[in-house]
Amino acid sequence: MRAQTELPALGLALLVLTAVTVLGVVVADEAVRSADRSALDRQAAVSLSERLVGPESHLTTRANVLNETAVDALNASTLRTRYGVPNGTDAKVTLEGKNIVATGGVEDGERIERLVVVEQRQRRTLTPAFRGRTAVTLPRRTDRAAIRIRPPENTTVTTVRANERVVLYDESGLDGRHTVSLSRHRTADIYVDASGPLYQGNVTLTYYPLETRKARLGVTVDG
Repeated sequence: MRAQTELPALGLALLVLTAVTVLGVVVADEAVRSADRSALDRQAAVSLSERLVGPESHLTTRANVLNETAVDALNASTLRTRYGVPNGTDAKVTLEGKNIVATGGVEDGERIERLVVVEQRQRRTLTPAFRGRTAVTLPRRTDRAAIRIRPPENTTVTTVRANERVVLYDESGLDGRHTVSLSRHRTADIYVDASGPLYQGNVTLTYYPLETRKARLGVTVDG
């Protein structure tokens, strides 16, 4: 009689054990799949970041040096077509925590960061007065300058030099707007040779120095 009453309890115990075992297998399987997915997302994030900062990237001037203008123009379509983010996978790119682009709603995924250098050319304008042998010094990392010359009456501008190099010359007189190339590896002392004084506003110099800063590029991939 006692054995008969124990059979249902044994069956219930076996049922509970089976359920617990099945649940444990399901949880373990899900954990494995989740770990695999995280590993794949991280690998994809690393690969995408390498393509973004590589020397062949349209975002860089050289490896790990980003052109800020190009980064700001990056969009989701380019991220997929040029950098290989597949359909069904979402990616997000940030610079110093600022969202640059996302291909969709990235809610989770794996994120990595890379230390990069960001370059940006800034426009600067000077309207100096030139008298005698005075010069205007432009900083390093300036690869070009636009020079607008509007001399006063009875003054003729014949020559413009950057350091010892003649960059503009016209014996009959220079006038109007000109663009000259400069070495970005050294400062440039700009001299203007004229038959008389040049006052503020007669010569305008517009140049584009290269400014750099360090930043963190963040890449998140959610597959």
